[in-house]
Amino acid sequence: MTFSSQESSLASGRVNQKQRTRRALLDAAVRLASEGKTLTVPEVAEAALVSTATAYRYFPNTRALMFEVATRQTQPELDEIVAGLPVEPADRIAQLVSSIADFQLENESLWRAVLGASLERWFSQTEREEDERVPVRGSHRIDAVDAALSPLRDTMAPELYRRLTMATMLVCGIEALVSARDACGLEPAEVNEVMRWAARALHDAAVREAGNAAG
Repeated sequence: MTFSSQESSLASGRVNQKQRTRRALLDAAVRLASEGKTLTVPEVAEAALVSTATAYRYFPNTRALMFEVATRQTQPELDEIVAGLPVEPADRIAQLVSSIADFQLENESLWRAVLGASLERWFSQTEREEDERVPVRGSHRIDAVDAALSPLRDTMAPELYRRLTMATMLVCGIEALVSARDACGLEPAEVNEVMRWAARALHDAAVREAGNAAG
């Protein structure tokens, strides 16, 4: 079966319209979250000038919307950061952690909203069997941490490299930022400084442990 040029044009037009609608909804979600507003699908639909019914076809709930926003915001940013990291492993991980802190502090309301959506997703699955649960978070950040630390992979035991990767995850990202801001009461500049220091300290401790094991 073949399409006429008119049918092909109509099909292409529908795809483009869907892409524009999806983009409009995501743009509106980012704008509302950046203003510190609690997101709901109906509110995002209204801001995007899209019907609520249409919005729900793209995003069945707020959690789905927020995870799409997080992916859209995170992946290009992290790709650019990782591509520009220096050669020295200690400098690489310190710069990555500092850069993540910078871009999340620039839009703190949005990232707090993303964290809230993650927590809601966790609570929504507590009664499901373990193998039926959907991952609460994506892998963008841990992939970036692994890329930053990768020059060390062949210099230490696999279990030590894994421990360093996981420990670094505890001192970067929105969870660490909220702890630094709310529990510690730090201002943004000090948040960045403390996270950077912690990442470098973990790196140095792991390198020393690897050296002792080799000696």
